[in-house]
Amino acid sequence: MVEDSGIHSAGDYAQRAARLPQSGLGIASFIIALVSGLAVLGGIAFSALLISAGDTSEHMPLFGLIGLVLIFFLLMALVGTVLALVALRRQDRRRTFAAIGLGLNVFILLGTGAMMALGTVLRHSNS
Repeated sequence: MVEDSGIHSAGDYAQRAARLPQSGLGIASFIIALVSGLAVLGGIAFSALLISAGDTSEHMPLFGLIGLVLIFFLLMALVGTVLALVALRRQDRRRTFAAIGLGLNVFILLGTGAMMALGTVLRHSNS
């Protein structure tokens, strides 16, 4: 009779983790993070290009459209964060993509919020 001492080697856990399927919610969160991050970065870069081009009053409708696109993708990053949190709670799936997706989505949300706050502070300090 074999007794289980409760001591397991690291290889046992690695083999068990390798047998688990990837979390679909974690993969979705990761993809949302990639798409949202690129869209937010592109929107910010495009806005900066328009501002550096000169007269901003003629581009106001375009700035409004860029703002709506940024809001949409920030909401998608929020959805990605929720998906990652749900995927991290599941024990029957691998959680690698969920952890990466959570980190990227939170970084997108906090980074964009920090840039907005910094822009507000700098705008009011220059006037």
